[in-house]
Amino acid sequence: MTRAEPVAEGGPAVTAPIPSELLRLALPVLASQFLRVAYQWVDALWVRGLGVEATAAVTTSVFVMWTVYSLHDIFGIGVAAYVSQLLGAGERGRAGLAAYKGIRAAALLGLAGTALGVFGARSVYQLMNAGPGVTENGARYLAVVLGAAPIPMTALTCETIMRSAGDTRTPLLIDLCAVGLNALLDPIFIYGWGPVPAMGVAGAAWATVMAQAVMVAGYLSMAARGHRALPLARTAPGPPVRIAGMARVGIPGAIIGMMFSVVYIAFSRSAARYGSAALAVVGIANRIEALAFMNAVAIGVAGATLVGQNLGAGRPDRAVQVVRTGLIWMLWVSAFMTLAFLLLPGFFLGLFSHDPGVHRIGVPYLRVLAICLVFTGAEVVTAESILGSGHTRPISWIFTTFSMLRIPLAFLIPDWTGLGVVGIAWVITVTCILRALIIVTWAARGTWKTGLRRELHGAERLLAERPGLAEPPGLPE
Repeated sequence: MTRAEPVAEGGPAVTAPIPSELLRLALPVLASQFLRVAYQWVDALWVRGLGVEATAAVTTSVFVMWTVYSLHDIFGIGVAAYVSQLLGAGERGRAGLAAYKGIRAAALLGLAGTALGVFGARSVYQLMNAGPGVTENGARYLAVVLGAAPIPMTALTCETIMRSAGDTRTPLLIDLCAVGLNALLDPIFIYGWGPVPAMGVAGAAWATVMAQAVMVAGYLSMAARGHRALPLARTAPGPPVRIAGMARVGIPGAIIGMMFSVVYIAFSRSAARYGSAALAVVGIANRIEALAFMNAVAIGVAGATLVGQNLGAGRPDRAVQVVRTGLIWMLWVSAFMTLAFLLLPGFFLGLFSHDPGVHRIGVPYLRVLAICLVFTGAEVVTAESILGSGHTRPISWIFTTFSMLRIPLAFLIPDWTGLGVVGIAWVITVTCILRALIIVTWAARGTWKTGLRRELHGAERLLAERPGLAEPPGLPE
């Protein structure tokens, strides 16, 4: 394989200036992230008329959905690393095989979510120690959205593949159509219209599922037409592409998402001791914090594509530049969001609830969270970008360790300090700051710059390219 081949396949990702490429990829991802959260926002905004218990049920449901969607990461993160690095190396056929196997595996994993929705939706809210009203509404909502879990799992994997191939605009257009349909159907199904009966929170769930089905239909239509950014192949020449290899890359990343969900269920259970308003604040504040989080994810996801394709093309120097550029950008974005949350907490809370109890607790809660936004942005950009290298285990160890610490602290700190639910905000803030410092320090070592050369191409090819080496080396800064 000549040097020209990776460049031809990777295109601008391995040749164009990093800032322009990162911006080109990140802006559509950012818009898609807003639309992704809009699914939950739209549902939460429309059920607001049903009362604070319905709002609490829908807003806290996202913590459970994270757990299920994290199953997608078992193969989704591996697919992203494999596809981006294989395309960067000019091996489109093998990238298509990785994509095909990843989609199939993700859809099958979605059946685990279906089982949880059918048999355990009510138990999830009982685990959070939610009140009867929240449990009843939440069980109806989760039974529907979890029951259809294979649908969003398939859509997420297709979206991941297209982004890894360098196309972030097409997934944005599909997301836009789906969210628009969700917003249109929500009031009809929640409150009833004409022959459609009022279904309450269950109606919000059905609107979301129908919108997600439209997403899958859009992706399958493009795959059938042979879209360049959605390569699919049942066979390919060269070394085998194994689903087990993708799982080894993806499982550590999936554990991060699953533990994040478990932690927020613990936060919700702790907050429920202080009433429905406190429980609602945890869910609402998470939605609001997502405004800053999504910016970091957008830069990180775009960075992962560039990191993967450049490592596949043998350009670790450009991969490092991607991470550094993303960190600088996120510093400015996070600083702006910090000021907004400190100065206007009531405005953001008012988007979801006008309940006086929610505002009384939520204002100090949001202001505490604002302290960690710069650090959260740094850790997310760094971690998400480096996931494109396939080196997921160290990142997973760091995140999982802090997640385990957060669970007991979520109950101890509110009681020890007498701050109530605001103590949970302090747990989030302090642990985010410490975790960010550790992640950025680890990334600076540069061990991730070897990518997945051994897994994708075998040690023999590496030795042929670099005679005299016994093992794939770490690359210098």
